[in-house]
Amino acid sequence: MDFGSLRSFGAKVKLEVAGMTTVRLIALDLDGTLLDDEKKVPDRNVEAIQEAARRGFKIAISTGRMVPRIEPIQDRLGVDCLVLAYNGGKVVGTRAEGRPLIRHKPVPADIAELFLDYSREHDLLLNFVVDDLLFAEDAPSRRRFSDLYSRRTGAEYHFVDLDAYRGKEPTKMILFGDEEDVLARRDSFRAQLGPRAYVTISEPEYLEIMSPEVNKGEALRELAAHYSFDMSEVLAVGDAENDAPMLEVAGVSVAVANACETTKALAHHMTDATNNDGAVAEAIERFAFGAG
Repeated sequence: MDFGSLRSFGAKVKLEVAGMTTVRLIALDLDGTLLDDEKKVPDRNVEAIQEAARRGFKIAISTGRMVPRIEPIQDRLGVDCLVLAYNGGKVVGTRAEGRPLIRHKPVPADIAELFLDYSREHDLLLNFVVDDLLFAEDAPSRRRFSDLYSRRTGAEYHFVDLDAYRGKEPTKMILFGDEEDVLARRDSFRAQLGPRAYVTISEPEYLEIMSPEVNKGEALRELAAHYSFDMSEVLAVGDAENDAPMLEVAGVSVAVANACETTKALAHHMTDATNNDGAVAEAIERFAFGAG
């Protein structure tokens, strides 16, 4: 047994002795969870994640963001992470493994066209992601949202005529709007589309549209199975509506103090700290290291 395995074994024994669920995989949402309100990783979170990696825990980033925009966050953490991107629409392995594709479930082309037509009819920005590239149609009325998204995530837009992408199956789409409009559209599209699409909210301005086979919960199940983890060995931490499926399937689920009420209701535990105060570190220390 090598030193890394000994660390992992030691962490496992500690939890079993304490009568707690054994955790081997830690899945972390980004916005509102791992990241503070300025979209930075608090030092306390970095330290806890690095210590978890040293002890042999696997770390997975689970987010609605694109794979290329997760890489800078991994660099900040200094840990080679598994990645569940696009709310689970695409799952890849670690950088050391060459980011092997574990799961990819794009949006059906007919659903994509429906949202393309809707965005034009209502003059709304629609993010259209294909092959890890972000496409959209530009207009002065839409730039406040494209600027907002770029500022928050660092994503680079490719402004095109989306008619060229009719018939394509995007990995994910985001339809932008003000918070009240996004909530109303979510309910309307869910009623209209039913099981034909997964429609959820990740940020107040983002209505995210994915394949009906996509959510963070199903992606986390597939990732865990790929690496031979039982779901009882998974710790998941999140804050928003799109994190709910992940918290439902994890053996240990934690909502951060600033989480929405839906997420809090589903989680087994809640942190005292918010995303601005190192909530992820608190969750790891209490429920992975066995200090809580």
